[in-house]
Amino acid sequence: MKKALIIVLVFVVIGGLAWLYLETKKPKEEVVKITEEEVVEKVLDFGDRTSQTLTVKGWEALLAKDYEAALAYTDECIKLYEEEAVFQQSQLTDFAPKELAFDYWALNDVATCYFIRGEVYREQGEFDKAREAYQAIIDKLGYAQCWDPKGWFWKVAEGAKDKLTTLGTGYDFGDYTSQTLTTKAWGALGAKDYYAVELYTNKCIDLFENEALKMQAGLTDYPDTKADLDQNGILDLHEKYWALNDVGVCHFILGKALAEQGKQEEAREHFEKVINDLNYAQCWDPQGWFWKVNLGAQNEIDRFSAKWDFGDYTSMTLTVKAWGALGAKDYPALEAYTDKCIALYGPEAEKQQAKLTEYAPKESAFDWWALNDVGTCHFIRGEAYMNQKMWDKAEKEFQTILDKYNFAQCWDPKGWFWKPSVGARGRLNKIRVEKELVLKEETGQESPETGVETEEVKKEIQSP
Repeated sequence: MKKALIIVLVFVVIGGLAWLYLETKKPKEEVVKITEEEVVEKVLDFGDRTSQTLTVKGWEALLAKDYEAALAYTDECIKLYEEEAVFQQSQLTDFAPKELAFDYWALNDVATCYFIRGEVYREQGEFDKAREAYQAIIDKLGYAQCWDPKGWFWKVAEGAKDKLTTLGTGYDFGDYTSQTLTTKAWGALGAKDYYAVELYTNKCIDLFENEALKMQAGLTDYPDTKADLDQNGILDLHEKYWALNDVGVCHFILGKALAEQGKQEEAREHFEKVINDLNYAQCWDPQGWFWKVNLGAQNEIDRFSAKWDFGDYTSMTLTVKAWGALGAKDYPALEAYTDKCIALYGPEAEKQQAKLTEYAPKESAFDWWALNDVGTCHFIRGEAYMNQKMWDKAEKEFQTILDKYNFAQCWDPKGWFWKPSVGARGRLNKIRVEKELVLKEETGQESPETGVETEEVKKEIQSP
């Protein structure tokens, strides 16, 4: 038994040795070392490796926040074309005109790639590396220009300087469109961040004022609302006159910021710029309409010497202030508030009146804001004149309501709308009675129109 076990063990050992021998005789597989660059190339597609292709891919990677790819594409472009870019820069003493700008392809693309790298590092919080990339553009490639698909070149070095100005702060010019800059300026004004207001408005003005002035020169009046309706029936003035509108608004915002800081003369310069050079600019209000920036600018100038505060200039604010002035018997203030409301919103009120054939139902009455507030302002003026026994002026105000704003309604805080035209008819009856009394006292005679007051007349006199 022991002999058989020994024989088995011998065969096992011999078999193991034979297997090891055969394994050592197998040809070894060659180990291939792949460099880091080759790994990147296997993952990324560099296309035809032209500067344009690499730059476009760099932008796309940046937008997708694929930072590794963005750095790879831009690094490849810089390695291949920086020497040519520096040479092209040396041939210029100023920015190439638009028709020749594409001839400086290497300069433009390499500088843009540095800019993309700066953005990558900035977004990752590596500010020292971002600063180095932006500074490289300023130092070596100052006349580079980058084509915007919207139809113009922007100066890469100026963009780099902007980035250096805001690097490490909460400020950002975004996509540099006039709309973005104007929106940021409004936000900064609301936050009373006056440094940011100047940053955003000045950038919008610097970039787009020439285009705004061209748009202004092409107009002889405010754009025709009917001609500028889009296919959905919406007035798209911003699409056609974007530069005019946004630059005008930026001058307005900057003027407001300066005025709030007590710099009235500097503020006046910006308001007068709108009035004199950009007077057809309009600003879209999220509530659903455009307002005329030059009128707003004039209002702000008027505010400098006025003793009344018009607030946000909305019809509601002006009407509420007028009611307060009536209660306080502050008739000069009342006239100022109602004059402003009627001047700003009278035309819109008449348009709204023309669309109605009867009073709007309660659930939609607030939609007729201009009609309601202008009609109410005329009613307030009529009340003020009656209090002062200025019967002819009061009569004119109440008659205006009946003639032009008959379907106006006024909200009572107790929870309902009342009709200024009904109140106006009652007031007119009362005025006739008062005028008859005056005539009787002066002449001892009654007018042929004098009659007995009916219950209906008495009711109208007492309303609202």
